[in-house]
Amino acid sequence: MTALFALTVRGLEDICAREMARFGLIVGEIGYRRVHAQARGDLRPLLALSTADDLFLEVSRWSGISHTRAALDTFAALGGQLDLYRALATCAQLRPINHPPAFSVTANFVGRRNYSSDEIKTALAGGIETATGWVYSGDDGEADLNVRLFIEHTEALVGVRLAATPLHRRSYKQAQRPGSLKPTVAGAMLEVLALRPGETVLDPCCGAGTILVEAARRGGLARGGDTDAEAVAAALANGENAALPLSVERWDARSLPLADGSVEAIASNLPWDRQVTIEGDETTFYAAICAEIERVLAANGRAVLLTNRPELLHFGGLVCQEQIEISLFGQKPTIGLYGVRPQIDNYLNPCENSVGKSTQASH
Repeated sequence: MTALFALTVRGLEDICAREMARFGLIVGEIGYRRVHAQARGDLRPLLALSTADDLFLEVSRWSGISHTRAALDTFAALGGQLDLYRALATCAQLRPINHPPAFSVTANFVGRRNYSSDEIKTALAGGIETATGWVYSGDDGEADLNVRLFIEHTEALVGVRLAATPLHRRSYKQAQRPGSLKPTVAGAMLEVLALRPGETVLDPCCGAGTILVEAARRGGLARGGDTDAEAVAAALANGENAALPLSVERWDARSLPLADGSVEAIASNLPWDRQVTIEGDETTFYAAICAEIERVLAANGRAVLLTNRPELLHFGGLVCQEQIEISLFGQKPTIGLYGVRPQIDNYLNPCENSVGKSTQASH
């Protein structure tokens, strides 16, 4: 068994754990932005995880980490004791690595310290260099291995990145638009949607096409559009970069050129009137989009929507079945899953009494 931990967006820990379990991992501890798991066999398929920002081999856990500057000597000493060779061998099975390898260090901490992240990296790197003879690189992009130190109060977690680059850094995403959505958030939305291969998914406000590409990566038939011609071009370019077929056109999401009940699933990051401007009154705009979403959605279809104004989402027959608040660029938008009301007594709508929060982010 191989011990791993994934880092994800705050609020998506349970969604990430759900996907990791679907990939066959045995999920254990779930903490702040982290999901721990055990894996059997080949680790290569795990590089396709869509909801994890990054994935690490768990190397060590340390206790008694002080907030004083004496901790810097501790990091150097403990760094020299790390067994990184097993992690090196595991990573070498997945990708080419130079010998001796160049390594970088990333450090994050929770709670006040009398030292900085840069000082932590210098101390830890010094200990590793002395013990292994490996070459430290301050540029993560030039390193063969990334050693990640995550400190929470007096506890520390050490890992080595499994992939060459963070999982959230999708190679296809070259074309950008204002408010472009983080791929892992798009992946989480599709995980909530439970998109099935061969199923049509629509993004009526597609921006740079992140949701569409992530849907196509899952085997979905991706269709979308945007009022912005440059966004349409960006979405098509990103689809081409990913070598995946997307159907994208320019349209107004308030008047979709689609037949009633013609779409099985909808996933969209609706405009928040920040980086993506809303024309006219926001309430009227949302009402028009909600009406179109409900019109084109098939009888048993479902929609997953990201917005900072969930209180403006009103439908005739669709109800909120799940709602998740996340942290994104310092804001707290919500992901809401909408579908037909379950035919059961005493149904409770999890989105009732939800309060929209002022946020910013997007496609």
